[in-house]
Amino acid sequence: MTAASYEPRGFDKLTASQRAVAYHLAQAALAGDPLFTMQTSRYGWPATQLVMQLLAQKSELDPALRGKLVTFRKMLFLHHGIHDARTGQKLVPSFSRQELEAAAKALKIAIPNDLLAGLFDPKVAPVVTNKTPGKGKDPLVESAANHYEGVSSKDLEKFKEKYELNGRIVKKAGRLVEEIYRAGGDGAQPGVGAAELGRVVKHLEDARALAPAAQQGALRHLIRYLKTGQPDEFTDHDIAWLKQVFPVDYILGFIETYTDVRARKGGFEGLVFIPDPDRDPPLQAVARNAQYFEQKLPWEAKWKRDAFQAPAAAAVIALAATGDGGPFTFGGVNLPNAQALREKYGSKNFVILSTMDTRVALTFDKTVDEFAPAEVRAEIHRCGNAMMLAAVSFHEVTGHGSGKVNPDLKGDPAELLAPYYAALEEGRASRVADWLAGDAKTVELGMLPDAGCARVFPAYTAMMQLTMLKSVPQGDVAEEDHLRAELIAFGWVKDKGAVAAETRDGKTFFVVKDPDAWRRASGELLAELHRIKATGDREALKALVEKYGTRINPAWRDEVLARLKALSLPRNIATIPPMIKPILDADGRVVDATAEQTTSLDAYIAALEKSWADAD
Repeated sequence: MTAASYEPRGFDKLTASQRAVAYHLAQAALAGDPLFTMQTSRYGWPATQLVMQLLAQKSELDPALRGKLVTFRKMLFLHHGIHDARTGQKLVPSFSRQELEAAAKALKIAIPNDLLAGLFDPKVAPVVTNKTPGKGKDPLVESAANHYEGVSSKDLEKFKEKYELNGRIVKKAGRLVEEIYRAGGDGAQPGVGAAELGRVVKHLEDARALAPAAQQGALRHLIRYLKTGQPDEFTDHDIAWLKQVFPVDYILGFIETYTDVRARKGGFEGLVFIPDPDRDPPLQAVARNAQYFEQKLPWEAKWKRDAFQAPAAAAVIALAATGDGGPFTFGGVNLPNAQALREKYGSKNFVILSTMDTRVALTFDKTVDEFAPAEVRAEIHRCGNAMMLAAVSFHEVTGHGSGKVNPDLKGDPAELLAPYYAALEEGRASRVADWLAGDAKTVELGMLPDAGCARVFPAYTAMMQLTMLKSVPQGDVAEEDHLRAELIAFGWVKDKGAVAAETRDGKTFFVVKDPDAWRRASGELLAELHRIKATGDREALKALVEKYGTRINPAWRDEVLARLKALSLPRNIATIPPMIKPILDADGRVVDATAEQTTSLDAYIAALEKSWADAD
């Protein structure tokens, strides 16, 4: 793993007021960062606090242990707890239990026994989400994620929670009780994470005072939501927020449900963006032509949206990326997730250039040279940047944002198809990108330079599917939903004979035999994925996931990791946002701000911890 920072390109082009809004929104995102660490497991935040407490004893801590604790603190920050952010598997400290206990005893710091077990016992909380725990085992019980306490799947069979995204469920005296994440205020009592959310709300109120009128309206609902926890306020926020891209935009709240096997509970995240107008035209072309692309998708006409406005979209630079949103930030986002809102009101889309550009600069050329078959290598180099931008743009705007479900479907597909829905939805969006890359309109709009790039797009996808095996460094179980989606796609197309794993000079390559056959097979899978979503066919989805998506080939994975290591290529890249500092007037009010590229991960963590301490 490596961490890389980037320049806050375009920040200086904002007005002073916009820069002040950016500062307050970024501070709101940072203030909520501990919440996601609390959610990944019940050990994540206590472990973080313990390590911070030990490292504060500068002169009394053994230097050798200090170095190990500093390294572990970085892991805790990057992964938001004691589990790998990508695999969900528990991280192993480089220090022993005996070393930790001896240091704590000498410093008169008490460590609870259950925290020691969480850190060092491999049988305790081994994985964040365990969707396939084995016969007779309960995915809810076998998952470390801190969304439930003392609760089994059977307990929830007839339980309907009111606070799906922003609540946790605990069993007290034999009764199920919802605990709500909320700051309190406006008639509501403080709830879980009240201190952190109170700080989030304070910065959002400061941002709202300086924001443009339309953004003020959206922020008003968001502030009410974080104070009271009322889901209707978040719905009203999303409806106001998705209508346009703001000069300084954001994603903030309990959003994605990847860490919940039931796909109900949202992980806290905070992202702040500014558009990059120089890189925006291709994405805007996709948004303007969303209706055209919708009609070209290979599923039945009754599930195609027949009228909608061009969705809001922007190519952006991230000024903050916290909680579930960073620092392993994805390349694109489409929100809201609720199917009913998407169909009725549309969606907002971001292509996060700061993530894409940073990773490309560090790894892309070497990856192509190592993992692309020789016959397509030059073309992938030539078309690579355009293909990546096209893939993410189509995935978000015309992937997640596409399609309808049956009007008589009883519930949101995310709930009806859990715990498999996220793999379906990520796969559906990526297969939309694969399908539309071969449409003549894509070249006409300038998304791809020419037909040659469209022709090599399948080989690019297959290469990326091979390298994704790195995300499971141990074992053979695939839990992460993006990986599951690509395993399904590769297995399906392989069974159709359009792609094959070949060994050349002792190295494995995924070779596309016929780009046209590959696109047809991918299109057939896309049509089936959308049929499953539209009809709520859970059994068909379960069969698809279990056939293709739950296991990796460990021999291929071991080879991929060895080849990456030989080239000094990291398994994961964390992208570290800029440091934003306020400029105050004589009365102490923030009237402007500066942004600088972060000099080191240590500096970023120190600033983050200082912001928490100052708030206390």
